[in-house]
Amino acid sequence: MSIFARHFGERVFKIKEEFKKAEQMFHLALKLAQEQQNYDGITFIYDMLANLAYDQEEYQKAEKLFVSVIQRLLSTGVSTTDNKVIHISLKLANIYKIQKDFRKAEEGFKFCKNHLQASVESGKKDEDTVLLWAMALDGYARFLVDAARLPEAFICFQKAYDLCVEINGEENEEIVVLLNDLGTICFIQNDLDKAVSFLKQAIAIGNKLPDMKDFSSVLLNLGTVYMKKGMVEEAKQSYEAAWKNAKQHKNSEVLKEVSSCMDELHHAKTG
Repeated sequence: MSIFARHFGERVFKIKEEFKKAEQMFHLALKLAQEQQNYDGITFIYDMLANLAYDQEEYQKAEKLFVSVIQRLLSTGVSTTDNKVIHISLKLANIYKIQKDFRKAEEGFKFCKNHLQASVESGKKDEDTVLLWAMALDGYARFLVDAARLPEAFICFQKAYDLCVEINGEENEEIVVLLNDLGTICFIQNDLDKAVSFLKQAIAIGNKLPDMKDFSSVLLNLGTVYMKKGMVEEAKQSYEAAWKNAKQHKNSEVLKEVSSCMDELHHAKTG
């Protein structure tokens, strides 16, 4: 990789909102790398352009670029099960899910998940590989939720949770999100006590993370479970906490949902 390309990579990603400007700068870097016949530099810049397209939800463009990056990596002798290739394959699987190509999406998620599991079980237990396995499990679990295959999704979320705790401990946003997902699946399957247990665990951790912007959604979800259990006062407390947190983080979507839930709560108390 050229120093020029690396410099552009570090500089551009500090300017998160200026995607088009970043794209223009990378094309300039690409032209220079091509003039220098710098194969690794060209591959790196294609990868950066692919990620820019992905972040802008330009998924067709991102797909073509990611496929090109994988082909270039493989041509240099990189294995199909190398972490770099699998990381890109995960993004491709998610693109296929968004494009509703569910067969290719599931094949992609399972390819990544199974190879990472095999790598870890064969002794490759470095942090990057274990966390990438957790990411693959999480991505596949969300695919399974969308496909209404909830028992399978629960197993994947549970394993992702275990791996994340093993690597980073419990007090982080990823753990809160995973506990919320586990609680949500239990709620949908009408296992309300288990849903409360997972969500209360998530909230105990989230209360220690004041900068977590989506924490209000977890509080809202617990209130909804309490409502279904007929625990009106507990639901009210959770909704009030969700409102306060959403207002603090200017989360207009959750504020709207909480308002609707509070109206429903009011009717339940007066009805």
